[in-house]
Amino acid sequence: FQKMGGTKINVSKKFFNKLYFRYNQFSNLTQRKYPTKRTTAYPVSQLSVKNVDNFKDLGIREVLCKALRQNFNITKPTPCQQKLIPSILSGNDVLIRDLTGSGKTFGIVLALLSKTRIVPKSLSQNTRSSIPITTNLLVVPSRELAFQIESWIHSLFRDTNLPMKSIIQVAVKTAKEIEEEQLVNFRKTPPLLLVGTAKRLLELVENHGLKFHGLNTLALDEVDHLIKLPGKHANLKKIINREIHPKPTELLARHILSGLNNDNNESSRNEKIYYRYKPQVIISSATLNRALRYYFKDNQLAPNPIFVDMSQGNYSPPTITHHCLTITSNNIRNLTTSNSTSEEERIQDFEEDDDRMVDSVVGTIELEKQMIQTGIIFVNHKINVPELVKKFREYGIPAKELSSSYIPTISEQGYSYNSLSTIETDLNDIVTQSTFSPKTTIYVAQEFTSRGIDIPNISHVFILGVPSSAAEYLHMSGRTGRMGGDGKVISFIKDGQKRVMMNYITFLDLKLDNYEHVD
Repeated sequence: FQKMGGTKINVSKKFFNKLYFRYNQFSNLTQRKYPTKRTTAYPVSQLSVKNVDNFKDLGIREVLCKALRQNFNITKPTPCQQKLIPSILSGNDVLIRDLTGSGKTFGIVLALLSKTRIVPKSLSQNTRSSIPITTNLLVVPSRELAFQIESWIHSLFRDTNLPMKSIIQVAVKTAKEIEEEQLVNFRKTPPLLLVGTAKRLLELVENHGLKFHGLNTLALDEVDHLIKLPGKHANLKKIINREIHPKPTELLARHILSGLNNDNNESSRNEKIYYRYKPQVIISSATLNRALRYYFKDNQLAPNPIFVDMSQGNYSPPTITHHCLTITSNNIRNLTTSNSTSEEERIQDFEEDDDRMVDSVVGTIELEKQMIQTGIIFVNHKINVPELVKKFREYGIPAKELSSSYIPTISEQGYSYNSLSTIETDLNDIVTQSTFSPKTTIYVAQEFTSRGIDIPNISHVFILGVPSSAAEYLHMSGRTGRMGGDGKVISFIKDGQKRVMMNYITFLDLKLDNYEHVD
């Protein structure tokens, strides 16, 4: 306690014993030195191929290169992909940081699909075990991102006769019948790549005996959201609470590592050969800060990684313009550096889904409608998204709930993706004379779904209410301006939230532009 806070605090004996048990449990695990089968940890510059303008020379399989050309019209890797793909294929642990929209997740998926699938001979001969053998595990923060990755891979291999269940499967919380089918598929056909949320994967481990024998790679995408370390100025209580209640991703990682040297019983001695080597660890995020990097090093998850850093000290792509409007009962004004500190903030007595806030968003969308290709409105987790969608549609805004776009349904042919047809049918009667193009869509989503999703042609991002953190603002705004394209972000906050919002803008070193239609 003195190391963490420098002061003494009074705690009950029961609380202290619980904390001490957790500390010892974690320390005993992370202080082990696991054997690795790594090649020499070359610097990134030696692993990367300079001036590479095709995926084949980076090590991507020919069938994938062909599919990229035919199904995605992609022939050249992004600068980030030029660095990360050779690093991943080298077998070393890799940390990846780059701006949003740089192709990090897609590059990781391509590299994992190009890795050689190695299964220990002794494992394949063990006919008594029905436990699935997953080669690569990709942990993501939301089911929307998991289904999107699955959709990418289905599109890559749509012209082949390869069995998709042996290539890609998804483990997320969804409808009960789909969860049951997921479990059956894991046991029957172990996939080359398993994509899932940490909470669902941990549930499968603890309740259904899922194990990761022969795992080659553990990849954590949007890792800052998965781990959520205490902030730089967190008090002692938050630090202690965080140690006592670890996140599902941490528990999942501990489960995977605990099998490496776990020989306390007969069954683990029989399975000992399966855990001979620590899996390669790949960690990715646009906001991969120093604390997170040291977390993985100190806990032996990635003790000597390659750090692929393409951000060059920037947080947001320069092609995105940022605007912020403050809403009161009487007016709407631009948030600027000068008025954020000199004027007294007034606490507003309305919520962020109040008609005054919604009216402001609707008015702005009407002004921008000629320039909107596809838009997305982000709200905090307390707001009822379906109800908000109804409100927007009553104003004539072609709004849809984002999360429903990626919910799969079971048909005779397998999974099919719901394109919001049910919701559209229910709401068509309350759309009043929309003046938008039939191709225009405005999605509505909670802020946590922003992590990693890549929706084509997002030209505008609207943020309703102050984000929960600067990192969340960065990821929400990063849904536009992807791959070097232009984008516009407009935030709507209450007058009493100006100081918090300006702290985020200052921390991210962003420039706020005045919105020309507002004083």
